[in-house]
Amino acid sequence: MQIMRHLSVTFLLIAISVMVFGQKGPVSPGIIKTAVYFDISPPLSDLPPLTAEELEIMKEKALKKAKDKGLGDRVYPFADRAFPKGPDEVWQKEMGKTSAIKAPTVNFAGQSSPYYPPDCNGDVGPNNYFQTVNTTYSIYNKTGTQLVAPTAMNTLFSGVTGSGENDGDPIILYDEHADRWLAAEFSLSNPNDYMLIAVSTSPDPTSTWYRWSFDVDDMPDYMKFGIQRDGYYMATNTYNGLNNAYVFERDVMLTGGASPTMVGFPNPWRPPGFHCIQPIDCDANFPPAGTPGQFITINDAAIGGGNDELRIFELDVNWTTPGLSTFNLVQQLSVTTFDSQFNAWGVGDITQPNTTKLLDAIPMVLMYRAQYRNFATSQNIVCMHTVDVDATNHAGIRWYELENTAGTWSVRQQGTYAPDSHSRWMGSIAMNAQHAIALGYTVSRTPDAVAFTAGD
Repeated sequence: MQIMRHLSVTFLLIAISVMVFGQKGPVSPGIIKTAVYFDISPPLSDLPPLTAEELEIMKEKALKKAKDKGLGDRVYPFADRAFPKGPDEVWQKEMGKTSAIKAPTVNFAGQSSPYYPPDCNGDVGPNNYFQTVNTTYSIYNKTGTQLVAPTAMNTLFSGVTGSGENDGDPIILYDEHADRWLAAEFSLSNPNDYMLIAVSTSPDPTSTWYRWSFDVDDMPDYMKFGIQRDGYYMATNTYNGLNNAYVFERDVMLTGGASPTMVGFPNPWRPPGFHCIQPIDCDANFPPAGTPGQFITINDAAIGGGNDELRIFELDVNWTTPGLSTFNLVQQLSVTTFDSQFNAWGVGDITQPNTTKLLDAIPMVLMYRAQYRNFATSQNIVCMHTVDVDATNHAGIRWYELENTAGTWSVRQQGTYAPDSHSRWMGSIAMNAQHAIALGYTVSRTPDAVAFTAGD
């Protein structure tokens, strides 16, 4: 029975792969709705922060409710024919030069997380840093002074449809183009699932916020947001043909409109299993006017068949007649082969010192954010994901810079950063106005020989 179960899963994935490569042309919206709720919050500085007792209760609940985000047992049906078969071909084995790196201007402790994993997220504006850790948030000024003490994330949405759950996976983005802040959290309110979205009414995140609730198609797990000219774009880990690429009516939300429209699409080109494509998040200048909203993701040939590649999607929204909006796979960029398969146990890849517990590499997706910059003479995107550099559960960071100079994207440069025996994962990448790229990540050293077993 166990063999048959794995065979059936493999056949299903092969069928999905055939469907992916068989899809031709754009798809139409699968869902078009307006917000089901709207109001304006009190100033966040006036909302009640968590008490020590409430925080302790949250920690106790978290320990009793382990979350694996549906990562599940990973299946690689095409691993026998996928490459590389040896070490990563763009493995960067030397440390980056640190002589020109300046010391931090300010360094301060943020919140402690009451949940595991903490799902750390935040963004910085001209005067503030807004930090979330799964189900709580806090706001600081640029010198590290805490302006808003740790507060339950759903307190920001108190009274909004679906706000009673505090389910987490929050996203904070500073919309530099409008000098406003965006906050989002999903809500699993049986029988409906909601996206709770708020936009600050001013540049001050401690003041009042516009708040909406949107009734989405299905559980919007692992959602990621990107700011683009004509919308707030979102993608989710939602599959089985349901909608997982969305856009929300940014212009209406910035002015506090009560009924902004949401348009969502199924993605027939989505790789199988746990997966979330990344909406492009624009820093500085937007793409040229008329450019559709863009998303990007990876395909590991061992999972989805075909080639190791980057896939670029366009969501062309029509706010006048939303039903005419389209979503399409527009480019498949071959990249140097990579290996996202660590062990065969499912969740748990990265060793830690002094324990047999394993940390998950989340190697099946691009990590947040996929950042865009428009340099006038070129448009550029940087993104990254985690790979096994030598088939020994040795995690490294595969990063890419894409360039668009004549209407199509190409890979300008790529590499896999793993300069020693330690594992590097949970990365993030960004490019500044001088075209310099910074790569951040988590590091865990390999401990002395320890016996690891599934479920540790």
